Amino acid sequence: MRLKIAIVLAVLGLLVLGTGIGQRTIWLPPSTLTAAVPADVKAAPAVKTSPLTVIGPGVLKTHDGKFTLTVKSDGPIQLAVGRVDDVFGWVDDAAYTTIGAASDDFSELNVESTPGVEKVPNPSGSDLWVSEEKATGELTYTWQAPGRGDWALLVSSDGTAPAPIDISVTADNDAATPWAVPLMIIGSALLALAALLFFIAPRKPKQAQAVAGRRAAGRTPADPATGALEVDKIVASRRNRAPAAADGTAADSAAQDSAAQDSAAPDSAATDSAAPDSAADAKLPTADATSALPATLTKKDTGIPAEADSKPDAAPGSKPDAAPGSKPNAAPGSKPNPEPNSKDDSGHDAGSNGGTPSGAAATDASPGTTKGATKDDSTKGAEKDPAKDAKKNDGKAKFTAPAAQLRTVKNSVKARWGAILAAALLAGSISPAVAADPTTPAPEPSASVPASELASGAPAASEDPAAAAFPNLLDSQVERISASVAAVVASGDNAKNAKELSPRVAGMALAVRTSNYKIRAKVAEHPAIEPVDATKMLAKVVTTTRTWPRSAMLVTQGENNELPQLLTLVQASPRENYKLIQATPLLPGQTFPKVDKEGTQAVPLDSAEGLIFSPKSAIAVLSDRLTTSKSKYKDSFNDSVYISSVLDLQKKIVADAKDASYVFSHKGDLDSAVAMRTADGGAMVVVGNNFGIAATSKDEATLKVGEDAAVFTGGRETVKGFTLNYAEPIVMYIPPAGDGKITVLSATRNLVSGKFK
Repeated sequence: MRLKIAIVLAVLGLLVLGTGIGQRTIWLPPSTLTAAVPADVKAAPAVKTSPLTVIGPGVLKTHDGKFTLTVKSDGPIQLAVGRVDDVFGWVDDAAYTTIGAASDDFSELNVESTPGVEKVPNPSGSDLWVSEEKATGELTYTWQAPGRGDWALLVSSDGTAPAPIDISVTADNDAATPWAVPLMIIGSALLALAALLFFIAPRKPKQAQAVAGRRAAGRTPADPATGALEVDKIVASRRNRAPAAADGTAADSAAQDSAAQDSAAPDSAATDSAAPDSAADAKLPTADATSALPATLTKKDTGIPAEADSKPDAAPGSKPDAAPGSKPNAAPGSKPNPEPNSKDDSGHDAGSNGGTPSGAAATDASPGTTKGATKDDSTKGAEKDPAKDAKKNDGKAKFTAPAAQLRTVKNSVKARWGAILAAALLAGSISPAVAADPTTPAPEPSASVPASELASGAPAASEDPAAAAFPNLLDSQVERISASVAAVVASGDNAKNAKELSPRVAGMALAVRTSNYKIRAKVAEHPAIEPVDATKMLAKVVTTTRTWPRSAMLVTQGENNELPQLLTLVQASPRENYKLIQATPLLPGQTFPKVDKEGTQAVPLDSAEGLIFSPKSAIAVLSDRLTTSKSKYKDSFNDSVYISSVLDLQKKIVADAKDASYVFSHKGDLDSAVAMRTADGGAMVVVGNNFGIAATSKDEATLKVGEDAAVFTGGRETVKGFTLNYAEPIVMYIPPAGDGKITVLSATRNLVSGKFK
């Protein structure tokens, strides 16, 4: 039976293991899937004429963002990576084609066309893009999100030619084979269990009773000539011995003990060593090796009464001969030691076959018999009618196992099944290691944008500052922009040509350098404007507001800068790059406020939320404080080197003026002012003031101006008067509401214009 079970388990194990291996080999689905723009969509007129193609988050989040994009075109290909609202901000009113998420079977990409302007500027080089890729004919791009948030790709040729539309996405196949590994493990375990059952040797049944009067052999001797068992001789020998056993003349215990040992040799000398005590025993043939009858033969076959063989008489006071390896009888009064778990010479557990173990009849009384009984009591069983017993027992020997031996049998069975289960578990634990299934689907991204939402057009930029969780510029963009600004400024300074500044300089910074170039062209000794050097970045402030204009501030210090510089950059619209509007030195003794590294909010100029002044009010208060030393807002400012220098200059001009009257003004330009929140809840305000000096001649007295001013006025003398204008960029800090004063962090002034009255 065990062999049959092993075969069934082996077949099942092979089938299960083969099924698991098949799922990873011949039935394994393709390793990759490709979704492409349908051919009929490519031929649509609206698609063929669009100058821009937008690949939205629906595609970029495919397979958790792990895919390869292929773009084909007959001409140049440009691919830009940017945030979703930045991409659609740049697209603006242009015609574009939106590539949405793939179909359910990942064979086609959803496409929708939006009409608009068919020619736009070249999007290449925009500060909005985190990175760009360029190619001709074919471009292969492996997507990797540059940071948190939703991203999009903008594909174009040059802004005027139609954008490439032959686009495909290749990703790993998500078709999972989750049962492959479990099936291989289960199949291996079944095979291991089958092998275990194959190699466990079947337990041989023990001889229930020994042959009376003789040492029983473990095996029936074979015919020397034919090798066959002489069964007929054995049966005949037993029949001849039956009368002697019925008369009570057979010896018992020594022969019974030796029958279970399986170690007795079929040699005639071994059979004679039992030393029979009775005459009947002496009549038995001692040299006949066939006299040992296996206990498995029934009494019906031998004709021997059951009781005569199972309960042999014992002489009063005599001890039965102990079989080799068996234990002697216990002393009177001592406890018997059945040792149900002991093993015989053949290696089998004693009592495991359910019959009385060999040696038990010699050492212990049978059930229902008191140990130490007299001869009369012990021979009652022998006087019973053998024919009746044979009829009652249907011609078979009756064996009764003690309760302790039954428990031993149960424990042995449990131990064997425990060994089998332990081997199965061990086989499962040492099964060949299987690599993680690469086709197991990756977890879906936590957020996604439906294709229908993406195809409908550009999502509205968040107006809620709290919802803008990401800075407008990544570190890589800041470094690229600052390097570009520094390079453009250096080029303009070297050439003293303001036209070279236009790509990266605007506002007051452009006016200052333009005027400086003009003055230096005629006044050689006039000092140059301090250079812009971004090689050493000390700090950066980037806003998170998603609308335009956007601003940023960089704190740098180059080799030729005595003091750190505060560079204020502004992006006026999506299609414009960040430009330098102010470059001012950090005043001595001042510390730059702490700002959130993850970006800061832009503060509306008229909002005083959490501040002692709104930015707009602070600009007005500063103008008043700079204009007169008797300003009522004097106590609203901390001591400042710059404020003191301005007041001292104005005081000196007035003191030296004998033939003219002077009027001073400091008017802030609110249109270019920028305010950004600091980490402590305060705000930094950047404003460009126009510092004006208006002189009026008294009694047509002659007034003179300097050589630098003469460049703008056209001469150095006038009898009416003049007006000079200085650019006065200032950065000040407004503390949060509570105790605190405004601090001027950075400021400077440069002559930008002048005229005679």
